[in-house]
Amino acid sequence: MHRFRLPLALVLSLGLAAACAPISRSPTTVTAGPAVPAVETLTLSAPDGRSVPVLVVAPARPVGVVLFSHGGGTSLAAIRPVIDRLAGEGFAVIAPTHADSIDRPSDQRSTLQAAFATRIGDMATVSGFASSRFAGLPQAALGHSYGALTGLLAGGAFTPMVPGRVEAVKAVVMFSSPGPIPGLSQAPHPLDGVKVPTLLITGTADTVPGFVADPAAHLFYFDRLLPGDHTALVVKGAAHNFMIGADTGSERSWLLVVDFLKARLTGDSRAAARFAAAHSDDQTDVRRR
Repeated sequence: MHRFRLPLALVLSLGLAAACAPISRSPTTVTAGPAVPAVETLTLSAPDGRSVPVLVVAPARPVGVVLFSHGGGTSLAAIRPVIDRLAGEGFAVIAPTHADSIDRPSDQRSTLQAAFATRIGDMATVSGFASSRFAGLPQAALGHSYGALTGLLAGGAFTPMVPGRVEAVKAVVMFSSPGPIPGLSQAPHPLDGVKVPTLLITGTADTVPGFVADPAAHLFYFDRLLPGDHTALVVKGAAHNFMIGADTGSERSWLLVVDFLKARLTGDSRAAARFAAAHSDDQTDVRRR
C-alpha cells in the first residue's frame, strides 16, 4: 500500500515538539491597573533549545487560557487588539513570537516553510508554561492564517504524520485558515485526528495573493473534519485581516468566538445556549457539522 509521507528531514524536525523542555525565563515587564489585565513579556526555552519570546496578557482571575498563534510573517503588534479583547473577556492569552515574525531580527528570522516545525515546538512550549502558570485552567488554541493551521495542529490535525497535538488544548478557533497546503493536505483523512471542538471564521473576500485565490479554499479544513462539534462562520465581504478591523460582521464574529470559548472551555451554559442558537442571516452564513 502506498503511504503518504513527509520528507524525512521535516519529520525529524517536527519530532522536537513531542515534549516540552523545562522553561527558562528572561526578566519580565509587568503592567497592570485595578481593572486592567497584567501584561508580561517572557523568553521561554523551546524543546530544541531555541529562545521563544512570549507575550502574556491576563486578567486577575482568568477563566481559561488561549494560546494565540499569529499569521505568517506578521507581528504581535498587528493583532494586539485581538489579544486585549480576549483578555478583557476573562481569558489569559499567551502569544509566542514565532520564528517567521517580522518582529524577529532579519538574521534570526526563518522562512514560512522552516517555521512549520518551530511553530509546533512553540505551541508545546507555551502550553507547558500555561499548565504551570495557570494550573488547572482549560486551554484553547486560537490562530490567524498560518496561525490557524498552527492551532489546528495543536488540536490533532495531520496526526500521526505530524506530531503537533498538544493534549492540553481542548478547543480550536481559526480565523482565515491558510487554505490547503501542497504536499500535506493531500494526505488521506488529514483531519481525522481532530477530536476537539473547532470554530472557523472566514469571509467571502478572504483571499491571500500568491497563496489563496479562492475564498472558499479556507473551508478546506472545516469540510474535512469528521462530523462532531465543528462550526464555520462565513462573513459576507470579509477579507483576510478582518479579525482586527471593524468590518461589517466583525462584532457578531467576536461574540460567537467568546461564546464558543466560554461554552467549550468553562462549561458556561448561557454562552453554550447563545452559541447553539446562532444562525445564518443576510450578512453571515453559519455552518455546522
